Amino acid sequence: MAKRLTRKKLKQKDEFITTAERIIRTTSKYKSSFMVAGIVFLFTLIFASIGFYYYKNYSKKGSVAYFQDLHLYEVASNSHNPKDINNALTAFEALKTNFRFLKISKLAMLYIGNCQYMLGAYDKAIDSYKTFLDQWGGTNNYIASIASNGEIQSYIARNDCKSALGVIDELLKNKDNAFVGLTYLHAVDCYIQLNQQNKALDLLNSGIKNNNNNKELESQLINLIAYVKARKQSHIVNFGTNNF
Repeated sequence: MAKRLTRKKLKQKDEFITTAERIIRTTSKYKSSFMVAGIVFLFTLIFASIGFYYYKNYSKKGSVAYFQDLHLYEVASNSHNPKDINNALTAFEALKTNFRFLKISKLAMLYIGNCQYMLGAYDKAIDSYKTFLDQWGGTNNYIASIASNGEIQSYIARNDCKSALGVIDELLKNKDNAFVGLTYLHAVDCYIQLNQQNKALDLLNSGIKNNNNNKELESQLINLIAYVKARKQSHIVNFGTNNF
């Protein structure tokens, strides 16, 4: 016996049919738009996959090149041969250019500056260190301290202690200076070159006072004070001898 259709059931069927018809009409109306959207989505996935593969391969090549360049730099640092230094310099310049989208390419500027310093191109080295510090920013204070001290050392090498002391002053204010002992040594070097040993002693005594919780640094500064006093005494003796 067939089930009797009630008015309520008929109404539900009509609503279902009406809804289905709307979906079909909407789909038909926007069929081309749906197809385009589907194609766009598909190609987005394809290009994203290609991009990911390319970047992964690009990163791998960049890492390999970086470690190869480090080997060349190590050879140059040990030999001090201009040919070896230029090989390392060329390699790091290529790394900076070819892999500029990788973070390690920024480190290339630090090694470029070091190579230029070893070649005696102090002005170029200073520019490279400054460029590195601008790009590196506050990413890693340890490496930034190396670059800043490299800049100072380059100024000293070209007998520009005034510029060197300007950088030294800023660097000594930085509590995150990982090579603060080296910075004080550079300061002493500058003051001795300028025949201002008293200023060197004032700086070192102030350093001991401000870093009394750092026993290792305190010991270094005490040794530097002894060194400056010895140089000062030597200068007085030589000056007195020259008068005869």
